[in-house]
Amino acid sequence: MSHPLLDPRRTFLAALVLAFKFYKDGAYKNSAWKDISGLPVQEVSRCEMALVQTLGWRLWV
Repeated sequence: MSHPLLDPRRTFLAALVLAFKFYKDGAYKNSAWKDISGLPVQEVSRCEMALVQTLGWRLWV
């Protein structure tokens, strides 16, 4: 299984999920992002975790 951030679509999805969660408390659950993206919920979570770890948990711009 390759790193999820090597796929630009998964990287964009992870960035979108993190941005929305950062912007709005009570954001969509990953099960909603599953429906939007067509990926399994585990893959959505995996992409999100990979990006947040790559950013070193520094989400503030």
